[in-house]
Amino acid sequence: MILPQLEMVRLRLTMRLLGDARLPAFKGSLLRGGFGYAFQRATCPAACWGNAHACEAPIICPYRWVFATPHPPEVAELHDLQDVPRPFVVRLGTDERTTYRAGEALEFQVTLLGRGIDYLPFFLFGFAHLGERGLGAARTPARLERVEALEPWRPTGPVIYQDGRLITPSTMPSIDGPAISARASELPDTLQLTIASPLRIKSRGHLMERIDLPAIIRATAWRLDTLALFHGGGAWGVNHHELAEAARVIKLEREHVRWEDRERQSDGRHGRQRMHLGGLVGSVILHDVPRDLRTLLVAASIIQIGKACVFGNGVIDISAISDLPLHNHQPPAKM
Repeated sequence: MILPQLEMVRLRLTMRLLGDARLPAFKGSLLRGGFGYAFQRATCPAACWGNAHACEAPIICPYRWVFATPHPPEVAELHDLQDVPRPFVVRLGTDERTTYRAGEALEFQVTLLGRGIDYLPFFLFGFAHLGERGLGAARTPARLERVEALEPWRPTGPVIYQDGRLITPSTMPSIDGPAISARASELPDTLQLTIASPLRIKSRGHLMERIDLPAIIRATAWRLDTLALFHGGGAWGVNHHELAEAARVIKLEREHVRWEDRERQSDGRHGRQRMHLGGLVGSVILHDVPRDLRTLLVAASIIQIGKACVFGNGVIDISAISDLPLHNHQPPAKM
């Protein structure tokens, strides 16, 4: 399978708290919401703050490309798409503490997708500004201490930012379509799929409450296609339906899932609104997964899928399972 042209750069950020803090257990809204606010104030004139939708500047600024990506008039595809995908996602760790002491660190990942990589310095400046504004309800100040660009499939990489100083690496680690395909070819056809953060996609017209692999494959293909169209080398042009149909024959075993509720408050131009970000979490064993679908699942593990990816939702991990017997099936957890 030849994936669309879409480069990806994974970053790990470390923010050092400068005072005692109380933060929410789910920090996706804190980081994405606060970062968007800081990004705009760090890159746009005051007249645009909160009014990016009304901007009439002939040159599209970094904020609009990242947070309010326009639909270019020369792009005929998906002309009725209401929500163009953002060229980045946030990936949170397992730290769900709510109380932090001064000097403790908050770590998380941000993946830049396609055109988003061009705005790397603005991302760093925006997160540094977010720390200066303060985190949580008490606006506890924090310092963006360190940023690493992670090597493909590894948890470490070169430091590109340290204590306010940009560092240019000899090469910027990145992942592209051929790298994803090569990774998929190394994996066996028996895999464990883990949904590590709420996955909110529709299956047969309703939000998925059990693992529906064709729906996951379809959502991944759709997201790759739209990201490539608006932020990469152009539309992919694959048949999403055929890929989803190919997933129907894959054997699923040991499904353990549950629904995890999440909400956030949004202060947009239409006033304060409550957003529901809950979704499915859990795991399943997949048998006899062909290479093309392994490739899509590896891609999904990087780009994240479903609603609210930029808040940390839709994180999927793929791992190899060797010599797994096809018995001892356990029923899924009750919803």
